[in-house]
Amino acid sequence: MPFRNIQILIAVVVVCLLCHVRAEQLRYGGKIGYNIQLIEEKYVDKVDPDELYIAAMQGIVSKLDEFSDFIPPSSYEEFQAVIEQHFGGVGILIEGPPQADRLTVVMPLPGSPAYEAGLRPGDVITKIDDKSTSGLNTDQASKLMRGPIGESVTLTVKRRGETPVEFKITRDDIAVDSVYGDRTRDDSLSEFMLEEDERIAYIRVSLFGEKTAREFAKAIETVNDKAEAVVIDLRFNPGGILDAAVAMCDMLIDEGIIVSTNGRTAQSKTQVEATNGTLLKRDIPIVVLVNDGSASASEIMAGCLQDSGRALIAGSRSYGKGTVQQVFSLDSDKTALKFTTARFYRPSGANIHRTPEMKPEDQWGIQPEEELALDLEQSAQIRINRRWWRRNDPRAINDPQAPPTPDYAGDPQLELAVLRLQQTLNADSSSASATGDVNAQGALRDE
Repeated sequence: MPFRNIQILIAVVVVCLLCHVRAEQLRYGGKIGYNIQLIEEKYVDKVDPDELYIAAMQGIVSKLDEFSDFIPPSSYEEFQAVIEQHFGGVGILIEGPPQADRLTVVMPLPGSPAYEAGLRPGDVITKIDDKSTSGLNTDQASKLMRGPIGESVTLTVKRRGETPVEFKITRDDIAVDSVYGDRTRDDSLSEFMLEEDERIAYIRVSLFGEKTAREFAKAIETVNDKAEAVVIDLRFNPGGILDAAVAMCDMLIDEGIIVSTNGRTAQSKTQVEATNGTLLKRDIPIVVLVNDGSASASEIMAGCLQDSGRALIAGSRSYGKGTVQQVFSLDSDKTALKFTTARFYRPSGANIHRTPEMKPEDQWGIQPEEELALDLEQSAQIRINRRWWRRNDPRAINDPQAPPTPDYAGDPQLELAVLRLQQTLNADSSSASATGDVNAQGALRDE
């Protein structure tokens, strides 16, 4: 056979193999597409093929774990906003049923359009534009208030003892912070030093977004020359970007494993180690607070600091989510697939993930130190949320008409952590004083 014919034959075989691989990749896609088209053409009522596609994708991911999801166009922008930590809106935190009877302003974000317009904590929002808020939950209300930057939205607000007032507010780019201090000052900046004991810094991380590591670094730099001890509060933190948690751990430890991951692909098998140097002085004691709302990246950070001996853990057992999700944007139609690609493990190799069949005595999540463990009833957890909100609204803090903002004793888990750090600081102080006395007495004898 001539050499040219052999070349042609090889090329044909390669093309056939590629076609076969491509066909295998698309065989299910073709089936789904055919069935959607069949329903669209022959179903008794007219149906939207886009809605059928979304339903099909949601059905597919329902066969995966609970953390996998298909993100349709209606949720895509909100999903991106949470991770990117900004959105077009008015800048208020709200609560609704069942926590509150009506849609209520918890606090306007300092410096936001709602803050500048004069909305106050406790304001009841009765209308958003012309739509009544009766029966709306917080997610539905948030979607109505969000929109293009520069466009306005009208909120009708009812205050106790006053007639309803309309606020026409122009939406702006709302930057959502994820790192908070003990309270917000008059200049809208966070005060990280604990009001009741200014030797101790308090840093609360609400999520792990794109800006969280930078915010955390700034907080550490703010307290580094003032703090003798630090509380890092990860309670109710659902997680977020794994890289943010890794970066924050690396600010606090300078050697050892931070986290390892393991999945089916080579890229998912990783082991991340700390680099030299820390942002926070190595001899400053740390207590990390967790609870059953602390998940994923929160557990990476808490587990790393506990296993490395850098921090004590206080509060109650964490959620137990030891899986990594990767987000795959689909074409240009503003949809995405988010599904689990790996599991992560603590530096010790201990398991974090809680599967449905696991029992309390099994190994999962992050356990507090025995002497710092304290479970709270749901009512107490709600009070802690309210305490955070009140202490982070400067008008509530400085308004003489408002009730005093709760101190750290209104948060039993935080109080337990602070008492432990105070014991450590007082013991160190006593030890230093005793050493000083001995040295002084020795010097006198030398004379």
